[in-house]
Amino acid sequence: MSEVSIGSWDGILNGCRSDQCDIQMESVISAESDDRGGSRPFHVGATNGQTYWIKQVENPQSPRVPITEHIIAACGRLIGAPVRDFCLIEIPAEFDGDRLSNGTVLRKGIAHASLNLEFGYSNKTWGPENRERDDNRRRHAGYFVFFDWCWGDDRQWLYDTTDDLTMYSHDHGHFLPGAPNWTSESLLDNVEVAHSLDTSPDGIDYNELERLADALENVTREQLLAILCAIPANWPVQDSELETLGYFLDSRRLPVAARIRQLAATLAG
Repeated sequence: MSEVSIGSWDGILNGCRSDQCDIQMESVISAESDDRGGSRPFHVGATNGQTYWIKQVENPQSPRVPITEHIIAACGRLIGAPVRDFCLIEIPAEFDGDRLSNGTVLRKGIAHASLNLEFGYSNKTWGPENRERDDNRRRHAGYFVFFDWCWGDDRQWLYDTTDDLTMYSHDHGHFLPGAPNWTSESLLDNVEVAHSLDTSPDGIDYNELERLADALENVTREQLLAILCAIPANWPVQDSELETLGYFLDSRRLPVAARIRQLAATLAG
C-alpha cells in the first residue's frame, strides 16, 4: 500500500498556477502531415532563437495532450530520464486563425513546445534500439524507470544521427492511465498497479538503475508541486485533477524504485 495520503494533496495547488510564458512563437516552419500524429504538432521558430515542435490545446486528439506532455517531460527531466528539452511557448494573436497545411488552425495562447532535433530520426519500435551506441545503455535504463513511474504508452523514440544515435523519448501524450483523456478516477484505479516496461533489459546499465532508484526515492512533494503549478491556469484541467495526479506520482515513487532495484540486482548477477 502507498504511504502517501491523498488528503495531503487536497488544495495544495490553490492559487499557484498562472499564465506566464517566457518565449513566443515567431514563425511556422512546417506542419506534421495529417496522417501522422493525432495532435498534429507543428514546427516553429521562437523568440529565443531555437526551433520547437508545438502541441496546442486545440488539437484533433485531446485538449489533455499538451497538459500530459508538459507534466511527463518535467517528470523525466526531474529524475534524469532521456527526454528532450521543453518549455511553454506563446502563440501570439497575430497567428490566431491561420490554417496550416495539415489542417491545423492556430489559436492564440500558451502551448507545449519540445526542442527540435535537427539531425535525427524517429521510430515507434516496442523498445528503444541501438543500446550499444553512445551512452544508450544508461539512457535506456532511464526509460525503464520513467515508463513504470509515469505509466508509459505509445512508445516513440528520437535518435540523434550526429551524436552516435543518442536516444530520446518523446511524444508522451498517451502516458498516464486512460490517456489521452485521463481522469482522476483512471489515476486512482491504477495508482498501486505495476507498469514495468515489457521489453528486454539485457545490456542496460544497472548502476544507472540504482542511481535512478535513488532519484525517485528522493523526489519531494515540493518538486512535484512545482511541476504541476507550471501548468497554465487557462489550460483545461482543474486543480483537483492535478492534485490527484500529484498523489499518483508521489505514491508510485517508492514501489517503482523497489522494482528498479530488483531489476538492477538481477542484471548485476
